[in-house]
Amino acid sequence: MKKRISKIISLVLCVSLILGIVACSNPTTPTNGTNGSTAAPSGTNATTPAQPSSQGGTEEVQTEPVIFVVRSNNNYENKTSNDAIYQMIKEQSGIDFELQIIPQDSWAEKVNLMITGGDNWDVLNITESGGNWSQYYQKNALQPWDEYLQYMPNVANRLNDESLKGCTLSDGSIYALPRKEYFSKQFIPAIRQDWLDAMGMKCPTTMAELEAYFQGVIDNNLNGSDNEIPMMTFLFMENQNLRPFYLGFYGDHYLTADGEIYPWYMHENSYLLLEELQKWYKNGWLYSEYQTMAIQDGFDLISADRVGGWTGPYNAGVGSSTVILENNPDSKVEWVSLGNFTDFPSGGCGAWGINPEYQPELVLNKNSKNAMWAAKLLNWMFDNNENYMLTLRGVEGSEWEYTNESKTEYKLLEGNSDRYLSLYLLNEWYDDTVYPVQFVSEENWRPFQQKKLQDKINTLDVIAPCDWFVPYDLTGTEAEFLVGDSDTTINEACAKVVTGEWGETEWNNAVKSAWESEGKIFSKVWTEQYHAFVD
Repeated sequence: MKKRISKIISLVLCVSLILGIVACSNPTTPTNGTNGSTAAPSGTNATTPAQPSSQGGTEEVQTEPVIFVVRSNNNYENKTSNDAIYQMIKEQSGIDFELQIIPQDSWAEKVNLMITGGDNWDVLNITESGGNWSQYYQKNALQPWDEYLQYMPNVANRLNDESLKGCTLSDGSIYALPRKEYFSKQFIPAIRQDWLDAMGMKCPTTMAELEAYFQGVIDNNLNGSDNEIPMMTFLFMENQNLRPFYLGFYGDHYLTADGEIYPWYMHENSYLLLEELQKWYKNGWLYSEYQTMAIQDGFDLISADRVGGWTGPYNAGVGSSTVILENNPDSKVEWVSLGNFTDFPSGGCGAWGINPEYQPELVLNKNSKNAMWAAKLLNWMFDNNENYMLTLRGVEGSEWEYTNESKTEYKLLEGNSDRYLSLYLLNEWYDDTVYPVQFVSEENWRPFQQKKLQDKINTLDVIAPCDWFVPYDLTGTEAEFLVGDSDTTINEACAKVVTGEWGETEWNNAVKSAWESEGKIFSKVWTEQYHAFVD
């Protein structure tokens, strides 16, 4: 796979070099920015009948808009400034495009119907599908991007072995354009810094110190109501976010020394992890209703100033904490992520969970006649800071403004979040080494707290799932019709061990049952596809 990807990257670089030579040798070649884009210059109407082709000879005509399919973001796309910025992007890029917005809760159903029904679309954003483009490839719905890279050098020049890991077929064809995550180290345990300070404690560096903090939360009336909860979990992450401690990996799969991909519960230290959580539960450190609580229940508990720690997305507790400040402006509420502990069991390490830094994002309809125009629009968006900031943040002076003359830093203006959603940065690529950095004022409590968490987490050792980039596909395999009974068995077993109903013998029996019923079949398919992709 590395050799195949390297060949593609070499081809992309050659194409970019040739385009650069042609542009230099032809002084009349139109440009729009710093990187030699051939998109139409600012002010060109999207319906202008003649537009320059990057081939340099004939002229191409766009006859219909490019259709991008994206998911709804809690209806935020209907903010007041969105349509005006959409019109500005069309006018300045010279390319006509439309968005088809699908509600998040009906995404899978509607996208599948759209594909099987032969609906008219060009580019699909598969972030909501976890970047799994293979499911659409198997339906013969996609074409590769390779031949269109010549129209988007600003995108092509950032493709490398790492960013393309999850985007290419075994023959090296690029079936998805990658996104670059804004902040990839997402899932952590975090605790209250102000409660640590109130008890004269430092941020724990061992499990014993963390347990001492939990007990201190119970013993001290830190919120004035004596109803504190030392630890709460989001999204059933009570064991996921601690797997790096005990298992040495993050995720539902791991790679054995023998080159096999196994489900997480097969690791020899899986019971040690659950045994620790059992201790938390029995001592009242873990919220007793963690198995049945809804996500909103967690937010409400944080808002009520009751929670001393949580596991989940790094910013999960910060937003709800603004309610604490609204109710008590004198509150010193502050969160800190746990660091790398020093007392891991054998096989564990000091790493927190991570979202992949790169993930497949955009796929191209096999029947698209507008692929070139889609590529040119994406190229325009990343051609210079002005285009990038317009699509990401909106209008300068209205939604944001630069904070220095060099235009390397910007700040958001008051109320910007009510006016514009960065909906039109169609291929998300967040890179502070290239584009302006956002300034966050200490007076703006929520983003400042999130930034502090990010800065702390960035100092930690982090492990990504070993196989995040493999487009597993069960179609046509012996695992295709398995219904997930093994996951049900393990989830129920986890709950019984944590609450103390089961011990190690019962856990081992459940693991054996899950493995024999489905686990070994999944493992075989995963292992075969993993090696087919990476070898």
